[in-house]
Amino acid sequence: MRYLLFIFLLLNQITFGQTTISGKLLDDQNKPINNVSVSYKKVGSTALLGFTRSDNNGLYSLSVKVTDVDSVQLDFQHMSYAKKSVIVSNRSASYSYQLTQQVRQIEEVKVANLPVFRRKDTINYDVNAFTSKQDRVIADIIKKLPGIEMRGDQILYQGKPIQKYMVNNLDLMEGRYGLINNNLPADAVKKVQVVENDQPIKILDSLVFSDRASLNLELKKFTTTGTGKVGVGYQPALWDLNLTPMTFGKNFQMVNSFQTNNTGYDASKDLNAFYTGGMFFGTRSTISNGDSFLAVRNVSSPSFDEKKWLDNKIFLFSTNALQKLKSGLELKGNLSYYHDTRKREGFTATQYYTSEDIIYSSESISNSYRNQVFDVGVLIEKNEKDIYLRNSTKFQKKWNKDIGNLLFNSIDQIDQYRNYTDEALMNSLSMARFIGKQLVNITSTIQYNKTPQQLVVNPGQFEDLLNAGNPFDQMKQQVLFQKFSIENRLGFMRKVKYWNFSPTIELNYEQNKLNTHVDITDNNQQIVLGQDYINAMNNSQLGLALLMRIGWEKMKWKFNLNTPYRVYYFNVHQQDIKTLDNELKNTFNPTANLTYLMNSNNELSSSLSVGKTYGGLNNFYNGYIISQYRTMQRYDARLLRTDNQSASISYNYKNTLKANFANIRYSYANDNRDYMFSSSIDELGRRTTTIVDQNSRNLSHNLSGGLSRFFTSIKTVAKLNATVSWSSSDFLLNNVLDKQRGKGQSGSLEIINSLSYLVSGDYKMIYGRNKNTFSNSEQLTIYNNHYLNVVFYPSDKHSFIISNSLYTNNLKNQKDQYFLDFTYRYRLNKWKTDIELNGQNLFNNSQFVQEFSNNIELIQSTFELRPRQFIISTRFKF
Repeated sequence: MRYLLFIFLLLNQITFGQTTISGKLLDDQNKPINNVSVSYKKVGSTALLGFTRSDNNGLYSLSVKVTDVDSVQLDFQHMSYAKKSVIVSNRSASYSYQLTQQVRQIEEVKVANLPVFRRKDTINYDVNAFTSKQDRVIADIIKKLPGIEMRGDQILYQGKPIQKYMVNNLDLMEGRYGLINNNLPADAVKKVQVVENDQPIKILDSLVFSDRASLNLELKKFTTTGTGKVGVGYQPALWDLNLTPMTFGKNFQMVNSFQTNNTGYDASKDLNAFYTGGMFFGTRSTISNGDSFLAVRNVSSPSFDEKKWLDNKIFLFSTNALQKLKSGLELKGNLSYYHDTRKREGFTATQYYTSEDIIYSSESISNSYRNQVFDVGVLIEKNEKDIYLRNSTKFQKKWNKDIGNLLFNSIDQIDQYRNYTDEALMNSLSMARFIGKQLVNITSTIQYNKTPQQLVVNPGQFEDLLNAGNPFDQMKQQVLFQKFSIENRLGFMRKVKYWNFSPTIELNYEQNKLNTHVDITDNNQQIVLGQDYINAMNNSQLGLALLMRIGWEKMKWKFNLNTPYRVYYFNVHQQDIKTLDNELKNTFNPTANLTYLMNSNNELSSSLSVGKTYGGLNNFYNGYIISQYRTMQRYDARLLRTDNQSASISYNYKNTLKANFANIRYSYANDNRDYMFSSSIDELGRRTTTIVDQNSRNLSHNLSGGLSRFFTSIKTVAKLNATVSWSSSDFLLNNVLDKQRGKGQSGSLEIINSLSYLVSGDYKMIYGRNKNTFSNSEQLTIYNNHYLNVVFYPSDKHSFIISNSLYTNNLKNQKDQYFLDFTYRYRLNKWKTDIELNGQNLFNNSQFVQEFSNNIELIQSTFELRPRQFIISTRFKF
């Protein structure tokens, strides 16, 4: 509470001294008028100096920042009322006015020449203003827009992920927007719109404030469009095929895609879901995967463009459709399948830091992975002002088969085989409607997972533990994990003046089953190991909850308080022994959020949360599980308690007329645990992990910010982002307590220019510095990466693209790595088709070295890259 008091005092200090003119607007029947535009300017001037809008109670409040005049002119405008102008003193006061009802015809205002403009809560980006000759799909445009950034395929606005991605105000893909973003032709889009503070559930509009943004693509017309690409290449034999037609009608949308390539592009990323769709009511449209306990030893992949290192062979098919009926009901369906084969090769050198010594090990790795995923789903949704209905049914199956070949310490050959299968079925339902003045919501989600998995290692490891110190031929870990969960919620909501009260009750149940055993084979004789390597665990938790959400909204202030109180009953059976019998635990985890909309350009917000959580139900097994060829763990745990506190404060700025955007955010997190993970490492680097009853703490601070601006006169976008972080965590290694401390700084600068018709380009620099201290040792990692793309247009049909990448770090014996790529493109305007010749990794770089650390180890990995390759392709539109 002291934190909230500090925030209130800070905001009062910021606003102290400003002139505030407020009041109430009424019609001729003395009823309040909402959504009236209230603006001010100097008397006799035409320059608008500030504006606001009246709320649902007809109240307005306007901050006047001019100090060189003794009076200002107020203008009141509304589509259904006559315009009213008054002159008032430039001092804080309250004025109420009555507006005369009159439907006004207003002249059309042409704004197409503005690259960025604001209309109510919607930021509009004119696509033509940001388009260069080399841009083909809408993702090429979105990544340039000021205020927006893309992290991979995920879109963020002012540093936060968007909550909706729509085309003509319809959300076909339910978070899997990469398929549209990477294949919708840019010239089909008229405007990219960002709707700030968007409440996507219409029945909650004016009831629940949202601080999230949604993105909408406004097309030039209802159309059938899409992208196609056919390419072949060499070194080795290469192919690249992408056929993605799309139809966007008024009430019907469909996106189909067939993709296959072995050029290093991961087409499955187009199916990643970046949001789950249920929003406030908590319904889900994506399935959670079953727990994975096993893995083959891997080599860490580079953090740069995957086309330079991903050795893949993928086949993907996806079909998605949406039909909106006259009743407002939306029917959505999706079906997808992909088969992806990958190979990875590299070398890993690891240093384990103990209090007494440093343990070294090396691994030469050659792995292959085969992943198959089948996904089908049906969704019914009705999202109206008076009713909300949403039901999603999904089935998903995954088949993964991994093969790992490894040479340990340049001597021992070790082969690994992993199989993982996960079948999941989910149904999620949410309904809401008004009963009188009371909004009633019912939500229910049910899911079942069945996840068998197996790890085979030749020859066997952990000889001392598994075979009395004698070498043996093979060890096999078998795991069957099953999970069933059901979540039910009944909620009510009512608004009383500025207040909103939302009591909710929940009844949740989850059951998990874990069965495991270990086989070893020696001289063709198979032996099932004893009780120390067998698990037959069955756990469950029943949760009852009473939640109260209180919202307060007045003028420019928004406040939310959530006070969830939960009671849990835990049960655990392990090896037919009941280790937990209706164990009763309760939690109270309040959270608070405060937002102050200073004016149309500035917003300040803060949040605070405290509470405790209980976890570790799936750690109640006392039999060893071999999770990797040299990692074995058992926990024989209890309920694990974590007390957590977190806080944040953020500031957002935007000036759409000047296309300026900025954000800064500080966050703090402190976790105090009543347990600690303990690791024991032998002289070969093999690790055994358990949980011990010892308090531990994780502490972190993070400060991040971003600036972006579009310089219209030189058609240049500039973006600057930076992050500073501090952290510390406790760990226990070989029975010695220690602490890891980390400090990190990173930043990026990006400049995109498309002024000239002869040349355009973009430059990006990324800098990072990470310092980790543990076990009286200190590791400093510095990296500095540069990217420069230059496009030349010698004529209307010809273009040359030169892509440069430079990666530098402070690793010893590691040279700076420079990559050069080249593309020649010939445009057939009549057929709207490109013919391309692309060369990648022209200098034929073969390896990439990187270094990272955690609280007990420092890892340096060498990754094998794709060889130099050439591809000739044709790209076209449907």
